[in-house]
Amino acid sequence: MNNRRLWAIIDRQKAAYRHKGNPIFMRAFDMQIKPLYDKIAETSDIRDVIVPELDNKAIEEAYKRLYMMTVVSFALKERKQLSKSFKKQDGDEIFEDMLYSEIINYLKVHTGATITAAGDTSLELIQRMIAKMVPEILDQGLAAGASQTMLRDQIQSAWHEMKYYRTERIVRTEVNRASNFGSLEGAKSLGIELDKTWISAFSADSRFAHTAADGQTVDLNGSFIVDGESLQYPGDPAGSPGNTINCLCSTYNQPKK
Repeated sequence: MNNRRLWAIIDRQKAAYRHKGNPIFMRAFDMQIKPLYDKIAETSDIRDVIVPELDNKAIEEAYKRLYMMTVVSFALKERKQLSKSFKKQDGDEIFEDMLYSEIINYLKVHTGATITAAGDTSLELIQRMIAKMVPEILDQGLAAGASQTMLRDQIQSAWHEMKYYRTERIVRTEVNRASNFGSLEGAKSLGIELDKTWISAFSADSRFAHTAADGQTVDLNGSFIVDGESLQYPGDPAGSPGNTINCLCSTYNQPKK
């Protein structure tokens, strides 16, 4: 089977998790901005609206949910598939328990700064919206209640569009990252000698360096060299944002030749 066909099969599996992840992050962004709506309702003059401190807990929980369902699924599937080939069995329950702990640690190490950045971006977007909308609403000479309602409605409309594009990018990036990480951990758990091969997405937006990496094969515990960076798998957070965000590449684990 050629790499393009193999990538398409793997990506169809990932697409199911992108579909599940989108509403999780959409709801998280809605929860993040809710305190602002409460603040608008409490303020009689919209010129006095102060953006409250945003709570990133909803975003943090969204990351956790996405990783738990994606990493575990791909890890167990890879483990099961390789187990059949090498006739290795048992230990799945123990592995799954260990995997949950590993995911929590992974999130602590790799997503803290990302979640903080997401909160900072939300704050900046909200401040820009208010700075633009408040003067425009005041120019209409509306009563206090009507101006509050208009500000809230305009923010909701703008936020809906913004959260859609932000969600798309986050979910695309993180599902790919989590699934590739899960497949790697599933393969490692069997303790057998394997190689892994980089499979490029070959999409219209594929980076040249990622396309060039297609077919690159290294030891399961080794690193791919992509655009001068060492990556354990596509989307590896050890890589720079420019080399990992929106990446849709995959990997294939195979017996050593």
